[in-house]
Amino acid sequence: MFTIDLKQYIQNKKVLSGRDNGVNLRKRLEIDKIENENDEIKIIIPQDVFALNSSYFLGWLGKSVRDLGKESFEKKYLFECNDIVKLNIEDGINDALNNIDVFGG
Repeated sequence: MFTIDLKQYIQNKKVLSGRDNGVNLRKRLEIDKIENENDEIKIIIPQDVFALNSSYFLGWLGKSVRDLGKESFEKKYLFECNDIVKLNIEDGINDALNNIDVFGG
């Protein structure tokens, strides 16, 4: 299992927002490469992050959700985070699958 600790990438941010920020994180983490090389990816989101906005999620992992589908995405990606962020992730997954993305992509 490949593990990503977001603490290294988000500094001390408590709210993760903005599609461009999510896209930038996807590039920095080389998500496409990691997905191709690993069956499971664990993502650790600091417990003190209290919001992961849908726009951020869509920029970061929206493509992965659409490419893999919900069931495969949830098998591949394991999130270690607080309950609020888990709900934000669920919303992001549903938004990606329902094409709720006002900025396209």
